[in-house]
Amino acid sequence: MDDVINIPLVFKKHKRARNFKLRYDALNDKALVTLPHRSSEQDALKFARKHVSWLQKQRNISPECRFLYPGYKIPFEGIDYLITHNPDCHGNVILSEGQIIVGGPIHGFSKRLENYLKKYARKTIESLANEMATEIGKKFNRIQIKDTKSRWGSCSSSGTLSFSWRLIMTPPHILHYVVAHEVAHLKEMNHSPAFWKVVDRLVDNALSSRKWLKSEGQKLMFILSEAPRNY
Repeated sequence: MDDVINIPLVFKKHKRARNFKLRYDALNDKALVTLPHRSSEQDALKFARKHVSWLQKQRNISPECRFLYPGYKIPFEGIDYLITHNPDCHGNVILSEGQIIVGGPIHGFSKRLENYLKKYARKTIESLANEMATEIGKKFNRIQIKDTKSRWGSCSSSGTLSFSWRLIMTPPHILHYVVAHEVAHLKEMNHSPAFWKVVDRLVDNALSSRKWLKSEGQKLMFILSEAPRNY
């Protein structure tokens, strides 16, 4: 590992790589260089140094990390709430006047809040999925709530619907669209015109929701459960 403009640089050789490739990992503040199998790390370092300005730009435009910890603001159903701690709430989580109040000891704080958000997401998503599946005459096997970093939802060939728990932070119509998208796959396991016709039957905001997820969704991936190191 080396450093370029104070960004840790990680090298990874790949047998099929023909050229050097540089990627900025914003979540971990690292630069990843993929290099051909016979290339040297010194050559990869020279390559990275030629793209210092690009790395700096990627770092500057990347969203700042937020944490499920007191003092941070996170969206809940599209509305920002300030996370606060009240030890006397005995482990409960309460939404009140622009605040998400988490009780119990500070130890395990982030996990309690994350579990609450996951539970709320599951309840909301299951209700919608059941309603939408009935609408198109289909059934799903089960629902999984995951901590995915690149996909908001998926539908397996066995009928298992999987969703990111971070959907509960999006405005309701965005969550509705993602659920409709995956439920529609129960009928059409593709992205054909027939598939989009099913989606449009379930929601009326597919195009605008897709644009929102592309422009705003990445920010939600930078909300992390781990407490900041210096808290």
